[in-house]
Amino acid sequence: MKILIFGASGTVGKPMFQALSKEHEVYGTYNSNKPEDALDSFWHCFSVAANNTSLKTLLDFVKPDLIISSLVGDFEMQLQAHKHMGEYLRQTAGRIVFLSTANVFDGDTRGAHSEKTAPYPISKYGSFKLECETYLQNELDNRCLIVRLPKIMDEITAVAWRTQAKTGTPPVYENLYMSFNTAENVANTIKYCINIEKSGVLHLTSSDSISISKGMELLGTKTTSCKQLTIESYCDIFNCKDYNLLRHDGDNIFKLDLVCTDEDISSRFMISCEEVFRSLII
Repeated sequence: MKILIFGASGTVGKPMFQALSKEHEVYGTYNSNKPEDALDSFWHCFSVAANNTSLKTLLDFVKPDLIISSLVGDFEMQLQAHKHMGEYLRQTAGRIVFLSTANVFDGDTRGAHSEKTAPYPISKYGSFKLECETYLQNELDNRCLIVRLPKIMDEITAVAWRTQAKTGTPPVYENLYMSFNTAENVANTIKYCINIEKSGVLHLTSSDSISISKGMELLGTKTTSCKQLTIESYCDIFNCKDYNLLRHDGDNIFKLDLVCTDEDISSRFMISCEEVFRSLII
């Protein structure tokens, strides 16, 4: 199978490229930093800021049976790029795996967001991702897999969090609970989903959720100070001016977590938050 990964040089893209290349003919794109071991014949420079002709040229050259989208960049340009991908795949009977985010639920902090929960974003990021999800599902139906991801932890993020814990910049919130995953686990799960031609919506998440401060503790780092989120400060983070839009239980807990209801996936690939963070202790 020919697979084209948009954003193959990113945090999740790199391990996906490596995992899938063992069984498939995989091509990847990068924006500015080409991986050192990348072969020219399988890697292509691409930016969402490029014109649509550039995207069409790349698709016509690779002729992918499957596209995996892990793009970053301007939201409107990304949306237009995904519309062109959808049109191409509709004509070729190809498939797509679209990497989305827990932020499609960032307007509802009551937690336990499963695949059956209706998305409710208040951030521009979450709203953009949901718009892409909706378009691709409508365009491709059962040839589309939407993968919603929680916070992905890697060594670079772990180092940044250790600095954050020491400086308090940005603030460490002890009442914000999130789910997590590793890029390697996500890559292996997506590889499995591709092989069984899975479609629909899937949450690739941890079996539990923890606070940011607890995550830092698991990294072996003590925070100098913690802050408490309020409805107002939470909305301000996501640039939501109308605080009444937030769906909240009225307690002192804010949850931006995901729940996976797919028993096949959870039994094979579910890991705990502690496993995620313990894997990053260096």
